[in-house]
Amino acid sequence: MIENSQQLYFFFDVAAFIAILSMHVVKTNRYLIRAYILQSFVVASLLLLIGFLEQEQSLIWIGTLTFAIKVVAAPAFFFRLKKRFDALFTPNNYLSLPLTLVVLMFLIIVSYSSVFQPLYFFSPETFGLLPLCLAMVFLSVFLMINRRGAFSQMIGILSVENSIVLLATLIGIKQPIALEMGIIFDIAIWMIIAQVFISMIYRQFGSLNVTQLKKLIEE
Repeated sequence: MIENSQQLYFFFDVAAFIAILSMHVVKTNRYLIRAYILQSFVVASLLLLIGFLEQEQSLIWIGTLTFAIKVVAAPAFFFRLKKRFDALFTPNNYLSLPLTLVVLMFLIIVSYSSVFQPLYFFSPETFGLLPLCLAMVFLSVFLMINRRGAFSQMIGILSVENSIVLLATLIGIKQPIALEMGIIFDIAIWMIIAQVFISMIYRQFGSLNVTQLKKLIEE
């Protein structure tokens, strides 16, 4: 981690945290996508900034690819799906908004509890930021669990991946560039498969609400 950069990390982490919170409370898919764009922009910007400050060419390449795939390609993919299946994509939660906020608060409290104190030994200087990154991971996982629509759950999966990248970057875990590029390539392939899968779900069930996908239908 860059020395004397606590404020910088705090700014990026807070921006990503606000984006994840927004994903839980927005009522339309348009704003859900925009919240994901903000989170992905934060991740890509942080990687690029660290790459330039530490003069690591690999991080610059990873940050550039992250921006291209997560900030440009993935949102374009989601907006295209929204345009095609907008009436079928429901951003509703299983829990009501008050209960959702209660669960979010509980997850945040858990992330700041003493349960995860052993993780602070990996990066003692990030004591105040590590729980925030853990909270982002938990909130992203909860997004997948609490949302009814397949569209929201797909964004939840990518949000979890973004949160893990922020957590790994914070505590100084660096993966080989080949592995990072492989992960980004997997996301690009995943988007193609997801589009085909969603089309198959709609053809079979006539809906993209996961609560209605209870019975298998044979052609």
